Amino acid sequence: MDNEIIFGRWEGICLLITMIATKAILDFPRVMIENAGVAGWILSLYISLMALIGFWILNKLYKGFPGKDILDIGEDLGGKPVKVIVGTVVWIFITSMMMVSLRLFGELIKSMGFEMSPPSFLILFFFVGVFFASYMGIESIVRFMAILVPISVVSYAIFILALVPLGDINNIFPFLGSGAYEIFVKGALKISSFSELLFLFLIVPFIKTQENFKKSGFIAILASAVVFLSITLVFTTIYPHPLANEELLPAYQLGRTIDYGKFFKRLESILIITWSTIGFMYLSATFFFSAYVFKKTFNLKHYRPLLLPLGVISFSISMIPESLMSILEFQSKYYRNWGWVVTFGMTILLLIFANKKRKKLHKNPKG
Repeated sequence: MDNEIIFGRWEGICLLITMIATKAILDFPRVMIENAGVAGWILSLYISLMALIGFWILNKLYKGFPGKDILDIGEDLGGKPVKVIVGTVVWIFITSMMMVSLRLFGELIKSMGFEMSPPSFLILFFFVGVFFASYMGIESIVRFMAILVPISVVSYAIFILALVPLGDINNIFPFLGSGAYEIFVKGALKISSFSELLFLFLIVPFIKTQENFKKSGFIAILASAVVFLSITLVFTTIYPHPLANEELLPAYQLGRTIDYGKFFKRLESILIITWSTIGFMYLSATFFFSAYVFKKTFNLKHYRPLLLPLGVISFSISMIPESLMSILEFQSKYYRNWGWVVTFGMTILLLIFANKKRKKLHKNPKG
């Protein structure tokens, strides 16, 4: 049935934008400022450029494998053993991503209006919808994203435009913030903020053509770069550097600063609807692909029987961290620094070796 599911370039772009840019409403601006100071917006621009270059390389390497995802390429390279290794790495990465994000979104919803509710209740309530969306399949998820993304873009644009007059441009100086070394050397690890590009290498069989692959990737990276740059720049101009480091959920705090008279106060209460929906779709796609990758890695017939045990495990592990601060520290220390190893490092190496084998077979078909 997987091979019968086909969706277009637009759905692929919407999926990737949702997966990559969602972190803008979580902790992305704070992470940029923690590493580059008031030059966090320069760091966001720098890692976006790196992501474009990285994807350009990946696109060139991918041309010889139309319609194949990263697991298929692993199997072409080294048979089932390599496929299992690649699939296991991807599955662990996606599943851990889902567990961390599940807790973060639960904490975000709690801080935005449900302070008295225990995180476990909010996360469980949230996860019920995620479970059923994943059960319906990827086609239903991406069709909904195709509707959601334009609405989210308009909502985000209004949000940013409302914040611009409240900022002070002097807050972005000194221009290089923490220094060139922190931005361009140590900051290079933050390309991990684009780690969700990994999902593009999983939807190749669904979008089919190389042209769809290329344009989906480039457009999604560019759109996400605009989101990252704008939210970081606005956050920097409104919150001075020392204070900015203390804001755990920057986008929520920015929403609370909007005040345009009696009828435009506490707009974060309205934004909670859009942000909750974005989080719901992000988690639904992540949960689906966690089950899908496991199924394909171990040649199972169906992914749906995996959803319940995977859901129980994910929910249980997401509740282990004691607080929002601990989960943010874990994400900042590991995921934000080393996610690139899977999305860019492993994928580029895999494609290089697979291309060498493919060229060798073409030169010597009998070998």
